[in-house]
Amino acid sequence: MTSTEFFIPIVHLFYIVCVIQALITCYREEAFDRSNFRNCLLNDVCQEMSGYDIAREYFVSKHIDPSCDPKYMVRRLTHPYLRRCALLWELLKSSSSAPLYDSSNIWEGSHHHLDSSTAEGNSSLAIELDGVRELEHLFQIQPLDLILKDECVHMLALRWSQHFCEDYRSRKYRGILFSTPAVPFRLMQLPPVYQVLLERYVKMQCPDCGSVPDEPALCLLCGKLCSPSWKPCCRAGKCLNHASQCGAGVGIFLLVRKTTILLQRSARLTFWPSLYLDAFGEEDHEMHRGKPLYLSQERYAALTYLGGIS
Repeated sequence: MTSTEFFIPIVHLFYIVCVIQALITCYREEAFDRSNFRNCLLNDVCQEMSGYDIAREYFVSKHIDPSCDPKYMVRRLTHPYLRRCALLWELLKSSSSAPLYDSSNIWEGSHHHLDSSTAEGNSSLAIELDGVRELEHLFQIQPLDLILKDECVHMLALRWSQHFCEDYRSRKYRGILFSTPAVPFRLMQLPPVYQVLLERYVKMQCPDCGSVPDEPALCLLCGKLCSPSWKPCCRAGKCLNHASQCGAGVGIFLLVRKTTILLQRSARLTFWPSLYLDAFGEEDHEMHRGKPLYLSQERYAALTYLGGIS
């Protein structure tokens, strides 16, 4: 498995499946621009699949952006898969001293584009596409145009879609058929004023045991309230245990009472600066000064980028 000659072809195989799933999901959206895919060999496969009841049940996403270039959208929907491959590759090569990424310039690359709300959206998209491009280069993935026109990919897509439909029919009355939704990587949306977040979560009860956590920690991946500490009755709410279920061992938590970020990776953890700053751009650690705090879009973009390559 640690051989690139073995690992990369496996990545390529399931990348094609991921692209097909993303295309079927996009084809279901009426606002999705299909004009760029008319000469695509996969066009007939995806168009046919999108008309089945199976597509309405299993190929659903709330993250299709009609304003985004269609081919960019498909690539964005492959981002979570490529990130998982990168995590697995790093674990397999954990004895290597060379880092998979050089994230030393995260801050320098995140503050140029935040002049307005439109610029923030463009910046977020640009950062995400940079991450996708880096992963595609890492795994030697061809440009999407070449993949969509490849005859072997077309035949593979036909066989995969036929198998999926046959499996769907055989399982329809015997249980659910699992399908991972097409979702680009992103952290949850946070309120612009910290007081709103504090009032919402500081006294929220643990969903497992019903008690109020002493150290509430908000998972920024799924929005569940957790805690760095745990009680025997709510072990699933511990940050370490939740990260293993939610992010394959990787967790990003906002410590509600301290405003700082807890980064979890398996048994290792570290802290990251506060996302909320006062009017002068300063942190109020543990809220001793009591000044109003506002979400720093620059820091949140940097954290999102960091999470995307972790």
